[in-house]
Amino acid sequence: MKRLKLITVMLALLLAAMVMVPMVSAGEQTSNGDNFQLPHLQLDNSQPKVVIQNGFSFSKSNNQTPIPEGAIIQHTENGITRVFDSNGKQLIISNDIESSKIPTPYGYISAAKITQVPEGSFIQENDNGTTNIYLKDKRILTILNPASTKTQIPSSSGWIESSQSWGISNMGQFIADWVVPSSPPNSQTGAINYIFNGIQPSGGGGIVQPVLEYNVYGTNHQWTATPWYVDQYVNGYYGNRISTASGHMIRGTLGWNSNLNRWNIMVSDLSNGGYSSEFSTNAPNIGTNNVAAVCALEGYYINNNNDVSGTMAFQNMKFKDVNLNPISFSWSSQINNNMGLTNLGVTWSGMTPVVLWTANT
Repeated sequence: MKRLKLITVMLALLLAAMVMVPMVSAGEQTSNGDNFQLPHLQLDNSQPKVVIQNGFSFSKSNNQTPIPEGAIIQHTENGITRVFDSNGKQLIISNDIESSKIPTPYGYISAAKITQVPEGSFIQENDNGTTNIYLKDKRILTILNPASTKTQIPSSSGWIESSQSWGISNMGQFIADWVVPSSPPNSQTGAINYIFNGIQPSGGGGIVQPVLEYNVYGTNHQWTATPWYVDQYVNGYYGNRISTASGHMIRGTLGWNSNLNRWNIMVSDLSNGGYSSEFSTNAPNIGTNNVAAVCALEGYYINNNNDVSGTMAFQNMKFKDVNLNPISFSWSSQINNNMGLTNLGVTWSGMTPVVLWTANT
């Protein structure tokens, strides 16, 4: 009798453990088209939830949540994000609604959907909602996206002013130089400024952009620069940040590699020995047809003119098709007059330069 009771208790404990830690098989989470088969994912709902503040990274800089090489990030339709190691063991569980909403160059994005990728990474999106990130042909991260998150959020929610051209066909290259402008006069502000040239689909669902940043995270009143990409699932990816300063010449390079079918995104400080940051992506949501070219000033936590940088000019711009033949188009302007700012304006001479005017020099 005692032995029967012991067996009964053991069975009950085993069943409880199976409920607490279900298994997700590779059959349920199919391979991603790159011959990578997911391991069994060991879901553990009893694990304490973590609040993601500044996105994921393979390092521990800027209070980001560190993840190991070979990790798997799973976003679910019910707003839960989980991180697994390469063997399928759950490391992190997070409720997306509790994560910070970070002002990015594409608008506010949940910190649970932002990842810093290493220099030279390649982001490969697949048709089944799976994204693989490679470094030197080694898979370092897999992201699983539910179809319900495939959406198009406004990509100009914080744009202050910009030049734009829509419906461009066979866009294959967009290069722009600009001088890092003066910093916002109020050095105590939490205001964030983004300045970039970019390419996005005319429908607005994503962007590739080399970005100059001021006061990123709202805590560092300095100029930095990094490439950005936002995919069709509103995942934001950015590269290594390089330091720069007012008066330095920045070059933003967007180039389509027809042989590899991918966009290369690079930002360089030409005044600092060409120090640069770069990664690439197949970016199926961007493509090369029916796209928009933009030059923009974007800002968050803006109260007045003291929160905005000085005037800047995008110059020496080059526009080529996928065969590297020059292309031409006409600019139009967009100015946000609802941010309490004065002396804004967008002017251009032909296709280059484009000047974004502010009240500051």
